[in-house]
Amino acid sequence: MTELEILEGLKKIFTLVINRNAEVDNMKKDAKIVSDLGVSSVGLIYLMVAIEEQFGIDMSDVTFNSFETVGDVVTYIKNKK
Repeated sequence: MTELEILEGLKKIFTLVINRNAEVDNMKKDAKIVSDLGVSSVGLIYLMVAIEEQFGIDMSDVTFNSFETVGDVVTYIKNKK
């Protein structure tokens, strides 16, 4: 799975969680999850669960707070696949 494919999958998940399509459509890997995209602490939990389901990975070895940017999540998923 390429980084672009992962990013596209994440865009779908972020759209469901933050419900602001404009930010997600233009989401880049350097976007900060909390400050740029406005994901709440509850949203972080939903993101983690959705990412596990979408990509078939187990994220129990990390907390979502350890990811600052979308690129951090992309790299993590790529390394888990």
